[in-house]
Amino acid sequence: MVSATMQKILTGRLIWLISLLGWFVAFSAPALADPPARAGRVAEVVGDAWLFDAENKEWTRVTRNQTVAEGDRLRTDERSRISLRVGSSSLWLDERSDLEFTQLDEGRVLLSLDKGDLGLRLRSQEAVSEYKVQTREGMAYAEREGLYRVEQLDRGSRAFALQGRLRFESSHAGDSAPVWLQDGEQAEFWWGSLTGARTERQRLVGDGFTDWLQAQSRAEGDNIGSSQRYVSPEMTGAEELDRHGRWEQAPDYGNVWIPNQVGPDWTPYRYGRWAWTSQWGWSWVDDAPWGFAPFHYGRWVNWGGRWCWSPGQYVARPVYAPALVGWVGGPGSGSGGSISIGISIGGRANPPAYGWYPLAPRELYAPGYRHSPGYVQRINNDRNRDRDRDRAGDQRPRSNREVGGAISYLPGQGGAVRPMPVVDGRPARALPAPPARAELGALLPSRPVAPPAIQRPSADMPWRSDNLGRRDREREAERGARDQTREPARDRQPAPAPQSLGSPIMGPARPAVAPEIRVEPQQQRPPERVNEQRNDRIDRGDHNGINRAPGPERQFERPVERQVERQPERPQERGPERQVERPPERVRAAEPTNRQPPPELRAPPPQAQPQPQPQAQPQRAEENRGQPRGRQDQPGRGDRRERENER
Repeated sequence: MVSATMQKILTGRLIWLISLLGWFVAFSAPALADPPARAGRVAEVVGDAWLFDAENKEWTRVTRNQTVAEGDRLRTDERSRISLRVGSSSLWLDERSDLEFTQLDEGRVLLSLDKGDLGLRLRSQEAVSEYKVQTREGMAYAEREGLYRVEQLDRGSRAFALQGRLRFESSHAGDSAPVWLQDGEQAEFWWGSLTGARTERQRLVGDGFTDWLQAQSRAEGDNIGSSQRYVSPEMTGAEELDRHGRWEQAPDYGNVWIPNQVGPDWTPYRYGRWAWTSQWGWSWVDDAPWGFAPFHYGRWVNWGGRWCWSPGQYVARPVYAPALVGWVGGPGSGSGGSISIGISIGGRANPPAYGWYPLAPRELYAPGYRHSPGYVQRINNDRNRDRDRDRAGDQRPRSNREVGGAISYLPGQGGAVRPMPVVDGRPARALPAPPARAELGALLPSRPVAPPAIQRPSADMPWRSDNLGRRDREREAERGARDQTREPARDRQPAPAPQSLGSPIMGPARPAVAPEIRVEPQQQRPPERVNEQRNDRIDRGDHNGINRAPGPERQFERPVERQVERQPERPQERGPERQVERPPERVRAAEPTNRQPPPELRAPPPQAQPQPQPQAQPQRAEENRGQPRGRQDQPGRGDRRERENER
């Protein structure tokens, strides 16, 4: 019984210990997890672009050579663009766009495009297998090296295969099969509430952003030039080395890169600023256009009286570092004794709080953020073995702290970075880790001392908004053209007929009828071609033209009265009557006849009449046969009334 009880107790304690060990491992694993080994670089900024600070919940302005890491979110204003570089791959973000680096590490790059346009140039097969672009409608994958574009619209997504082969998969699993785009194709993807996933494919249609992408891709080329013999193309920022420096062979350091156009007092990590990153802490942002790779990889040496950059051993995938510097000073450095350097002001020492210097090839970099032991070895590029192989009697400085003027510091809030003076030639006290955000942030100026000039777009740079404006103008022009084609139809719409034309001839005014309304506007139109066309329509009995009322059309089919009336009434025409009647043919056509000719004698009116009034006048004569004719006193007036009554 006792043994069984002890067994239960031991079993319970064992379970408790296992649970405690699992809890310890679970909570200690994040502390030992390594930060991302890769980072992106802001290569160029046109206009205004912003980076979201997740800790302070605010947007900060993006500048050239700023580090972009996993979890960062970028946004561009109107008439603004960003050029990015991650290793050998190039990314371009168009105006009014929003992009998040959901994943950015070795073997995986996931870009979440919330809105706008993203261009992507993949130059290696490894990059093809790593990059993915996420939109609301699905995921875009490149299947070959090439140039691609992905656009997030309000109504859906669009993908462009400018060069290469692209695959798009819907975010709704099982709704549709993947869509492949070949070189020179584009497609739009959207989700219908009733139809599900929809795709519209077409040939590539160029616009301002596409033209700019192709021009940027051609200008960058496919490799990093002669520098690829010394450093890997996957070293972010290495593409700028050939344009801004040269390579030489140093006896003590091997291959070194020497920058062009730097002053004699130039020192690494002095002309720039510090920026906080969520992954690595303080990261250096240099002002030089080439100032990324030499400040996040390799080491600096002072050789031949000048500063040279030593990349170290060739590594296919080098590990990014925020700033390869050593820190000096500390919180107590200003109270005397804790640091052996200072500035004498009024006989009182006032040393700076924090300073830094570039690490030499034999110095190890100690990360101030979470990392594993293997990470330290990778980021230092096996420099422990180089240090152990130092020759006896080697006079090379083991640390750049021994080089005069190599240490830079911040004198106080609002001041610019300057060289740290040395008192009595004694070196500064080294710090084991970089300062915290609040410690160094208290010394940084609230605004940059010399803010970088914002690069404004050139006048000839194409923009997507210009394309949208041009499309709107084209649509307006198309609408105007369609309206112009409808304009003749509007001219033929019924309009009130002037009463002055019929009153002097017909006597008392009567209500206007449809035939009069349709004839009068044509009387005011001078072109004879329109009149001839209307005559043809009447002769053919075409009721699809302007005369659509059934009553008047049946009356127009009685042209016999005009043929018979002309000859008997010709001698009775008088001058005053011809002046009032316009033209005289109206009077003759309006007079009645004493007999009806047989149907076979009916003929259409002569085509020589240039004006349309004779065709409309028979209706006026039929309607006014019961009215007196003014001065034309003819016998048989009662006969006309009788015939009218009979009808």
